[in-house]
This record gives sequence, C-alpha cells and structure tokens, in this order.
Amino acid sequence: MQQQQNAQSFAPAQEKVYGQMVKAGNKTYFMDVKKATNGSNYLTIAESYKNQKGEKVINRILLFKDHFQEFMGGLEEVKKFL
Repeated sequence: MQQQQNAQSFAPAQEKVYGQMVKAGNKTYFMDVKKATNGSNYLTIAESYKNQKGEKVINRILLFKDHFQEFMGGLEEVKKFL
C-alpha cells in the first residue's frame, strides 16, 4: 500500500476544469473534468464511503471524451430499470 501511495504522489497533477460533489445516503460522489497532458478533457467519477470497519473506501473510474456518448447511452438504458 505504501508503494502505491508513493507512486501516486509522483504522478503529475492534472488541471481540474470542473468539479461537482454530490452527497447521497452514506456515500459522497465526486465528478471532476480534468485536462490530460495531451490537452483533451476526461471525466473522473469517484465514490467515497466508510466500510463496516470504519475504513475509508474510494472507487474511481476514468471516462475519456471519445467514450462519453456510448457511456451516456448505456446509462440512459439502465435508467429505465431503476
């Protein structure tokens, strides 16, 4: 775990273009648009919560601009079943 944290600390910080935080139940969601080193924007979606042991858990996905339309289409389909 320590090696992973150290590796992340050396990663270059990406420019944040926009961010939004949403609290829902016992989870907090973060949606951030960032600028990649090649100049294109991408979306990170993260959820944060505490597990049964009280430990903080963070799950994150990256969504690139050229995948966004298909991803949103999939969400629209899934939304029909919620």
